[in-house]
Amino acid sequence: MTTVAIVPARGGSKGIPRKNLAMLGGRPLVVHSIEQALACAGIDRVVVSTDDDEIAVVAAAAGAEIVRRPAAISGDTASTESAIEHALSCWRADGWQPDRIVLLQATSPFRAPGQLDAALTEFERSGCDSMLSVVRYCGFVWRTDAQGQARPCSYDPGTRPRRQEIHDTWLETGSFYAFTRELFERTGARLGGRIATFAVPEADALDIDEPADLERARAEAARRGLVAPGELAGFDWLLLDVDGTLTDGAMYYGEGGDELKRFDTRDGAGIGRFKASGGRVALFTGERSQAAARRAEKLAIDHVVIGCRDKAAAFEELCRRFRVAPERVIAIGDDLNDLPLVGRVGMFVATADARPEVRAAADWSTTARGGHGAVRELTDRLVAA
Repeated sequence: MTTVAIVPARGGSKGIPRKNLAMLGGRPLVVHSIEQALACAGIDRVVVSTDDDEIAVVAAAAGAEIVRRPAAISGDTASTESAIEHALSCWRADGWQPDRIVLLQATSPFRAPGQLDAALTEFERSGCDSMLSVVRYCGFVWRTDAQGQARPCSYDPGTRPRRQEIHDTWLETGSFYAFTRELFERTGARLGGRIATFAVPEADALDIDEPADLERARAEAARRGLVAPGELAGFDWLLLDVDGTLTDGAMYYGEGGDELKRFDTRDGAGIGRFKASGGRVALFTGERSQAAARRAEKLAIDHVVIGCRDKAAAFEELCRRFRVAPERVIAIGDDLNDLPLVGRVGMFVATADARPEVRAAADWSTTARGGHGAVRELTDRLVAA
């Protein structure tokens, strides 16, 4: 049985601009599904259906074949089924057809190793025509009718069961589907005939649609260690923010009105290790803080900008002065004034407690909070790389 994996990946996205290229665990989002499909022994070809030039380049570099989707089926209202039918028509024109299709949702990046292999083995064992990934669901589902009246969908309120008594109820995850070509050509749908379910862990069911979903996904990626040390190799400079990154963002005043800030000595030790490994460090802060200046002096920071109002301009000056390529700089920050660095530096890292907009834009987020080991977490990875 010949099996092809199709990963639909449009360039447009409302909730998260350029969502399929958002960085997660050191890789563009779409690459996770490509790599998982390539690792599956039961999949013969891996194809990305896209209308976007950049996605096509990224997907091809990751090892996928590309089917260029026409504009007519690339808008917000275009169905996934239209992309499948278009791919099939392209293959028919080339004289080739798969027996089975595995549809992978690019916005569902978490699939445990071996999950797709196990699903296809179960597909063949069960003799089904189609299969979907699910998680167990023990909730109580309601809907409202045209009059606004609440109606139960999944149980009788008069004989309310205990949750532990709810069995064999599943929630569709959207992560993956498998179905025969014959079924799809006959029905135009991904599910039909004899349908089987394949249960996956709840953590694998995360679907990225809004910025908050991407934040959760980055936290999960960090928990799984998906940013490998090797992916942080090649950075010569570390660019630091102060308030909210080297500190917890709080400001204290002594009895004499002196400004006080709390710095984590673990971060300082990590910066020392990074410098000892040959790295150089810059510090940009918008505050005109003597505490920050003294801390920078103690840590022997190579380049310090106090009272920085334009971090993009300061970064360009850093690159000119020290003749460093922008892609050789990794930056870490927590607030909106750090966003101009995104897309300019080689990699931008957000602290775990950074503003939601910053975490959504970052290439990676730490698991530690600013002022509580976030910089040390990053420097340890840089040194290990």
